[in-house]
Parts: sequence; C-alpha cells; structure tokens
Amino acid sequence: MRTEMTKGIRPTLPERLRAIMTRTGLAFIVTLVSCSGAGDYSAVSSDEVKVALAELDKVIDRKSEIENRKDRSIDAIRERLGTADTDTAEYRILDRIYSEYYQYDIDSAVFYAKKKLAVAHRTGIGRLITDATFDLADRYALSGMYTEVLEIMAPFDIGRLESNMIPPYYHIYDTVFGGLESSSDDPVLSNEYKQEKDRYRSALLNTLSGNDISRIYVETEIMRDEGRGMEIRERLEPMLASDTLTVHQRGIIYYILARACQLCGDNGKAILYMALSARYDLETPVKEYKSLYELAAMLYEAGDIRRAYRYITRSVNDAIAANAAINIQSIYAILPVISGSYNREMARNHRQLVYCLIGVCLLSAALAIAIFFTIKGNIKRSQANAKLKEYVNLLKESNNIKESYIGRYIDMCSHYIGGLERYRSQLRKSARTGGFAEVSEKLKSNEFIDRELDNFYAQFDATFLDLFPDFVEQLNALLQPDRQIECKSKDGILTTELRVVALIRLGVTDSVKIAEFLRRSVSTIYNYRVKLRNSALSGREEFESRIMKIGMIE
Repeated sequence: MRTEMTKGIRPTLPERLRAIMTRTGLAFIVTLVSCSGAGDYSAVSSDEVKVALAELDKVIDRKSEIENRKDRSIDAIRERLGTADTDTAEYRILDRIYSEYYQYDIDSAVFYAKKKLAVAHRTGIGRLITDATFDLADRYALSGMYTEVLEIMAPFDIGRLESNMIPPYYHIYDTVFGGLESSSDDPVLSNEYKQEKDRYRSALLNTLSGNDISRIYVETEIMRDEGRGMEIRERLEPMLASDTLTVHQRGIIYYILARACQLCGDNGKAILYMALSARYDLETPVKEYKSLYELAAMLYEAGDIRRAYRYITRSVNDAIAANAAINIQSIYAILPVISGSYNREMARNHRQLVYCLIGVCLLSAALAIAIFFTIKGNIKRSQANAKLKEYVNLLKESNNIKESYIGRYIDMCSHYIGGLERYRSQLRKSARTGGFAEVSEKLKSNEFIDRELDNFYAQFDATFLDLFPDFVEQLNALLQPDRQIECKSKDGILTTELRVVALIRLGVTDSVKIAEFLRRSVSTIYNYRVKLRNSALSGREEFESRIMKIGMIE
C-alpha cells in the first residue's frame, strides 16, 4: 500500500528487474546505428515530459548526496538514545528511528521494531506493546512472511483495540491478503484472498476520515479497481496546487494520478506524472517504491531504452538495499514487458541496419560514377589520368576497408544477437531455479560485457592489421627516434595507444567518439594525441594528416 501516516498506515511497494545493455563505437558503425529508430517516442516527446525526465535524471545523479543526508539525520536521532532517562522516552526515540527506516531499509526497521517491543514490555503499557507489535507485523508483511504475521496478529481482538490502532490493524490484514492474492496460483484461493482483501480494505476506508492522504490512497485504489480513472484525475489534480503538501505526499498523489492516466489511455500524462512521482520518492528518499520501475517499463515500451535501463538498474539496487522480499513478484511481472520490448527493438534495428547497408552501397556506387565522369569531362587527359588514379586508389582503399569492416560487423551482429539470446535464456533458467538472488548475482557480473568487448577489440585489431600490416613500422617512421612506440602487443592485439592512432587512420578524429569506442575518458584520449604530436619527427600540426596517409596505395 502506497500511503503515509504518522502512525499506522505506511506505503508498501513492489519492485523491478535489471536489464543489460552495451555500446560499440567506430565512426562507420555509429553512422549505421544512428539510422535506426528506438520505438514510438510520441509519449515522451512533449516539453513537459522532457523537463520532468531531465529533473529526475539530476536527482538520480545526486543519489550519494541525498542518502548521506538521510543517514546523517538517522545518526543524529540515534545519538539521542543515550540521553533517554525513562523507558517511555527511549520508546519515542526508537519509534522515530523506526519511522526513518520504514521505507528506507526493512531489515533495520524490523530491528528497531523489535527493540521497541522489548522496551514496551518493560513499560507494561498496553498501547505501546500493541503499537510495536503492529509495526513488526507490518514490516514482516512486506517481506512476505504472511504466516508469521497472522500468528502475531491472532491474539488481537478488534473490539478491544484503541481507536488509533484500528486503521493499522486493517491495513496489515489488507497487505497480507493482497500479497497472498497476487502470489497464489490457485484461482479459487486467489479469489478468496481477494474477497478478504476487499473486506479489510473497505473496513480500513471507513476508519479513515477527512482528506487525509491515507484515505485518499485507499479510496482511489478502490476507484481504480472499478475503472473510475477520470474521477480520480478530477479529484486529485486540483490538490497539486496546494503548498501544504510534503515532498513525499506529492510523490504519492502523482503516482495515483499516473495510474489513473494509464487507465484513461493518456500515456503522455502517465509518464509525466510517474516521472514526477519518482523524483519526489528519490528526494524523500525512500527505497521501497513503485514509481521508478513502473516508469522504466513505460519508457522501454516508448523506445527510450537508455533511460529505461538506467531506471531499472537504480530500482533493482534500491530493492536489494531495502530487502523487501515481496518485491520479487513484481520483478517476475515486468520480465515479459522488458523481454517483449527488447525483441521488438532488435527486429526494428535489424531492418534499419539492412536498409542503411543497402543505402551505403548505392551511395558508394553513385559516388564512384560521379568521380569518374567529373574527372573525364573537366580535366585534361594527363591531369585526368593522375586524378583518376588517385581517386581509384582511394576508392580501392575505401572498398577494402568497407568490405572488411562490414563483413566483420555483420558477423559480430549475428554473434552478439545469439549471445544475448543465450544470456537471456540463462537468466530465465536462473529465475526458475535459483530465484531472485541468483538472477541478481548474474546481473551484477561484468563477465558477459567484458568478454564481448574483448572479442570486439580482437576483431577490430585483426581487421585493421590485415589492411595495414606495416602500420607500426610506418608510424614509427614519423616519430623521433627516442620516442618511437614499441609494439607491446601479442597475438595480434593492439595496445590502447596504437588503437587511438588506428582510429585516426580510419578517419575517426573526434576525441569523444574515440573515447566512447575505447571506453576511456576523453582526457585520456586527448593526452595520448598530444603526446604523439609532441613526439612527431617534424610538423606537429601536420602529424595526424600524415597518419591518414599510412598505407596509401602507390
């Protein structure tokens, strides 16, 4: 349940999945990839959505700053434990710490709920014992420990509870039966759990009064189940103008509105409101939320793959940090969405790649014909022969490079798609056999990406050295004797410095693109280039243009 109360009802949110994405460079390859679309961006094309997503990205970048501030705040409260001179005073401080950890770290929240319960028993005050017991049961419910929760709650009689304990009592049973409903594979049992959940939810609604944020959440959940999305929007959108809402309350209201917009088919507004909700959740901060991972699913479907990957990654990390076991159900729920979107994206990219390759071939043929007729018609015979030989030589070299790299690139694409399919199958198998922990371990490993990068660089080196077998020797001929590069490569593998020069020889002169291709910082690439120019035998300014002529056909 995603809501907020000083005591009693607090949010419980399901979570996410980690995705795997990689990038490759090379100027020619970058040109081809830029031809392909990544989905229907209509839902994320408005200025409002772009601004909201940009603001969310800034908040994600400030993760360490926000969480450090939260940790310092908790430490300051914890230090006050030493000043408590009575059990009641100690209980109040422990209750404050529990509230701080409530959606931030479930293990810590359980720990302090148990400490509260121990202190409450020392005081012998019944309402404190009930309060601490309900707090412990609430966190156990989020962790999927339904049997333990029902055992804890069994001794309590609703007729003997104080009025302020009745809402959390109903909320805990609502959470338990909602979790049992979503996790049950038996349709008969699932329907029985749903009836129990609805009964407790209705009872909970009757105990909440006024325009309290808790009542709003429960009531709109019921309205959403009944398909009344437009009524939810008409009621909540005017509330956003209020300046009395807290950051977390705004996150809750925006989340409710986002789901209502989904119900109404307004995907643009749904993404806008979900982005705003995620921003406020992370600013609070909480680690038990729905907004960011549901936004990732929306963006994945809309085609914004890069952001979807980033948001899914952050959501998985927060789910692990919060240690909410019940969130595994949501990870399994979103897996088909990501998998299906990825398959459609790969199919689109494959078609676009084929179209781009055909276009490049046609343009190359047109360029060759244009060069031939321009030289033949406008230059004297002797000059035409010289120019024609120069252009033909350039065309031969261009064709050699194009044929070598296109052939290798197509092989790599086929290998890469097959590798991803195998990797996805492994993840699916791990999910079935080892559960979330095994999937998480595999997703945190860089082994797959590192192996693919090593293969990619090996293919690049082999192709380049096939085209320019005397490259290192001709490069050293341009350098001062004491600054010549010793070939430290083995088995045909180039060093990073030689790869920088190789890319320049292929026409990739932008340091940013070189840095992306070699997975190095821009400053590192810049330093390599400055070092090489300073080592030139003569003419620092013309050094790179002379590199471009290495291996030219005579």
